[in-house]
This record gives sequence, structure tokens and C-alpha cells, in this order.
Amino acid sequence: MEGDWNDAVSMRLACLALDKGRLTDDLVTALAVRGALLVDLALRGRLTETADAVEVDHEPSGFAPADKLIAGGAPSLTELLTRGPVDQYDLAAEHLRRGSWTLKRRLFLRRYVDHQEDRTRRDEWAMKSRSGREWTPPDAALAAIAGVLGLLPTGRALPTESLLEATGPVRGLVELVVGEVNRRVVLGRAVRWADA
Repeated sequence: MEGDWNDAVSMRLACLALDKGRLTDDLVTALAVRGALLVDLALRGRLTETADAVEVDHEPSGFAPADKLIAGGAPSLTELLTRGPVDQYDLAAEHLRRGSWTLKRRLFLRRYVDHQEDRTRRDEWAMKSRSGREWTPPDAALAAIAGVLGLLPTGRALPTESLLEATGPVRGLVELVVGEVNRRVVLGRAVRWADA
């Protein structure tokens, strides 16, 4: 089962979020990470939406960040997304545990080395060339979340209707994640502007 999570949306998002080996420490990235984990769980059939509730399979998945996110449960999907107990540092720890990243320390600086850099570059390139592309639901979800977070070479952008459509069975969840990330980014900019 462990291999199934190597190409998870959340693990790939963490790689895209590395900035010259530095892990971003903002709260919006943490929100996007939780959203990507929820998408991963839904794509694996471990999170399903019914007419009036969200059902979560609480059996251990073998993927520590996902198990930690759903361990305590939450009153709603939005609650898991906005206040869940997982962030980008949990994904960094998982990358380190799997050996896909290593940590370099220089004085007080922590820098990660992505040993799957080729895959990360392929993701960046693939996400950049959006038009005329056949999307898988995981790739489309990654492009939508990474795009609104501003992690792609094309800059920050909301997903197009065709990209959202390509997310298939997780569209509603991706729309929730993208909407909340976008709201927080816009709010953060307004606060910074007001402070200036």
C-alpha cells in the first residue's frame, strides 16, 4: 500500500511547494495540503460524500499524514480542511521517511533536497501546458490546487471549467479546496495591503 501514496496529490503538491529547498511555512499552504490529502482519500474511496454527510473510512491507510488528518474526526469536511491537524511539515516528514527527500542543515537553516526532482519538473511542465491535454483526475486536482496557490510557472490562477471537469469524481471537493485557498490568499493580501 505504501507505494500507492508515492504519487499522491498531496506528496506531489509538497514537492511543488519547495522554494529552493525551503518549505513554505504559511497557513494557506497548510490548508492546501489538507485539501490535497482529502482529495487523495476521496480518490482512494476512503472519503465519500452522501446526501447529508461525509463518510470517512477510519481504518489505517499506512500513510501517516492521511491517518493523522482523519484520526480525530471532525464535524464537517470544511472543519477538516480548515482546522485539521496536518500541515506541510507532516508531508515533509513523510518524504524524509520514504527517502524521497533529505534534509540539509546549515547553521539555523533547514533545506530539503527533492530526490524526485525530475518528477516535480515534469509536474510543473505538464501543469504549465494546460490546453489540449488529457487530464487524469489526480493530475487535474493537483493543477487546480497548485495553480490557485501560485506554485506553477504560469503564476497564480483559478482553475478553468474544463480543468475542474477533468477532476471527475472529486470535483466538488476540489472546488471546496480551491475556493477556500483562494479566499485565504485574497484575505491575506488585503491584510498585508491594509498594514502597509
